[in-house]
This record gives sequence, structure tokens and C-alpha cells, in this order.
Amino acid sequence: MKNAKPLAFPVPFPDIPGYLLICNFSRETAADKLGPPMFVDWVDGLGNADFWAFEFPCGLQVAFEFIHNSEGGRVVADSPEIEHVLRHLPFSESEFVQIDDNILQLTLKRLVSRYPERQNEIDSLRSFQVWRQGDDGNPFRVGDTTSERDARCQVRQFESLSHKQLYWYSRVEQ
Repeated sequence: MKNAKPLAFPVPFPDIPGYLLICNFSRETAADKLGPPMFVDWVDGLGNADFWAFEFPCGLQVAFEFIHNSEGGRVVADSPEIEHVLRHLPFSESEFVQIDDNILQLTLKRLVSRYPERQNEIDSLRSFQVWRQGDDGNPFRVGDTTSERDARCQVRQFESLSHKQLYWYSRVEQ
């Protein structure tokens, strides 16, 4: 994947959320786009699994797991920034099933109870907005509210496209 560096195993993600995305493609398709598995290991009760893990320049860390005898796989990340994860992956959004929002919210509550030091991170997942200055000089929102890391990543991506517009992000007033 472009600009991503491989992560060493074991990947240092907390246990929950257990997954953000379910992959509707085979591990062979994953290998076509991600390269050979970085790690193969036995998953108790399920068999061998292929694993890939990457860190992007923005700091986002993402891992894939494909059990050999299953039809799809799952995607986990160091933070539950689903839209941010999807923007970095070399697959279309339609190739995934996202975790149900109610389950995600329940999982985030469990995450905070288990890792209270992550409360500020979870609280700030929708605290930033990306902006663009139009040709007329007026500011326009770009996309939905998001995390600071994702907003910073989006601004870098837009700036890399050499558009003449000015992009920035700011904290959303609550």
C-alpha cells in the first residue's frame, strides 16, 4: 500500500473493538493487493490465519486477519476511525461491512471502562472539521466531523493534489 510501512507482530492494539470492518473478499484477494501475508499464526479453535499490519504516515495503524477456512476477514485499527481507515485501504468501501453503530458505541463504552486513559481520544472522535476556502474566499466544510488525526490526514491529502484552494481543519465548537 502506498506510503504505508509494515508493522511488527504482535500488533499492539487493545483487545476492543474486536473489529471495525468485515471483508467481503477472500484472503487471496487480500494478498493480491497487500502482498504476501506478513505473519501466519494459529488462532485457537479456528485454525491458521494470515495477517497483515500497516502504519500510515498520519500514524493510523491497521491490521487484517483472514482465517484460512473462512470466506472473508476482518480489519482492526488502533482507533475506531472507520472512515479514516477506509480512505487508506486499496479496496472499495463496498467490499466491507462496517460494524453496526450501536455495537460500536457499546464497544467504545467498554473500551473506555477497560482503558480509561483513552477517554479523551474517544470523546474527540467527532471534534474536528476540515475546511476549504472557495475561489470566492468563503469557507466551505469538507466532509463530516472527524478526529484530529483524520482531519490532519485529509488536509495533507488535499494539499498533495496541488489544488489552488486553501485547506485547514479546526475544532468543532460543542
